[in-house]
Amino acid sequence: MKAYFISDLHLGAREIEDKEKQEKLFGDFLTHIESNASHLFIVGDFFDFWYEYRTVIPKQYFPVLCTLQRFHEKGIQMHYLAGNHDFALGQFFDRYLNIRTYSDDLSITLVGKKFYLFHGDGLEKKDRGYRLLKRILRSSTNQKLFRLIHPDFGIRLAKLVSGTSRKYNTTDNQSRSEEEYFAFAEERFAEGYDYVIMGHRHNPLVYEKEGKKYVNLGDWIYHYSYAVFDGEDLQLKYWPTDHK
Repeated sequence: MKAYFISDLHLGAREIEDKEKQEKLFGDFLTHIESNASHLFIVGDFFDFWYEYRTVIPKQYFPVLCTLQRFHEKGIQMHYLAGNHDFALGQFFDRYLNIRTYSDDLSITLVGKKFYLFHGDGLEKKDRGYRLLKRILRSSTNQKLFRLIHPDFGIRLAKLVSGTSRKYNTTDNQSRSEEEYFAFAEERFAEGYDYVIMGHRHNPLVYEKEGKKYVNLGDWIYHYSYAVFDGEDLQLKYWPTDHK
């Protein structure tokens, strides 16, 4: 088996300096794993912004959605965890692409190994304000109110907000301590998990303790990093240097 884990591509973000490079590298990555992947896990912020109106989805994502459709046709099992930029996943992925979606975390067992997946937003103690905002933005009432805004204006407004949040994660977060994330992972280890996988920080790393492993997936803006589980071990890799 080959299970792949990715996060924080922020597809569609206007502020990404080299979109052509990102599109080329990610396209090559998808082509490569299409032939050998058994699972694909998207651990949040795949899109810089995603919101489903009743009959509208953002057209700029059509190429990658077509690729995910091919993955479905090949029998690749796909799972998509909401991030802080793409939390309004709606029913499109489940209904049309057979991608299971999760509003928060995910526990899953692969080949006898227990995995805990979570995007990682709002984890730090100092994120109290964000945790409150998260509940407000994700409430069903406010989601319905947002739907009243015409898509051309609603998506434009949301992208402006997304740009501010992403800049915070790609600059300040990398200079901040990882200790709270390590402690969070250790709590999951104590609960019996073998692997903890998160994103959000845009800082790829591996932290091991007593034979268990926490991996932060980094991003596809600067690092082009991902993780792969081959049935025996979970490894953090970088595209294209580690693709063999």
